[in-house]
Amino acid sequence: MRRPFFLPAFGIVVVFALLGPAVGGAVFIPVAMALEAGADAAPHIGWIAGLIGHAFALIPAYVLGLWPAMLTGFCYALYDAWAPGWAPRALGAALIGALFAHALYMALMSAGSGISFWIEGDFGDGVSDMVSDWTSGEFDEGLYRALLLAGAASGLVCAMAAQLLGLSTRSGELDRRDARQN
Repeated sequence: MRRPFFLPAFGIVVVFALLGPAVGGAVFIPVAMALEAGADAAPHIGWIAGLIGHAFALIPAYVLGLWPAMLTGFCYALYDAWAPGWAPRALGAALIGALFAHALYMALMSAGSGISFWIEGDFGDGVSDMVSDWTSGEFDEGLYRALLLAGAASGLVCAMAAQLLGLSTRSGELDRRDARQN
């Protein structure tokens, strides 16, 4: 008897959507601070974190991370259904989470270049250069790495939570076939 795909996949997507941005937001700020501790950008991260505050840090995490988390959950459900029994599920989810974090970074950089172009046109080169200084060099590289680590940690934790809840798209038929081959 084949196990249904869509109901467990929906459950996995819900787990990733509810838990993913919270884990990513909780990991991102400390990792970004640790990566930037030696750079001149640490004060920038400090005042951003101070403005947002601990209670409100989840709002931007859910605004920016909800769709990547949901897509990560859906891709993880496909991976869970497709991968052989010996393949590591949580590590696969971490890789998928890092890939979607990279996609989020690319989307943010694209939006940022558009905003920079708009600022340069309306406010002049001085303000545009100041915005460009905030998002370039070591500061930009550290945030990119922190975002990748946050996406990977989010995927890992969400996959573990889904497994603990018994959410799997893997069919029992495949499990029996793998057991016969071993």
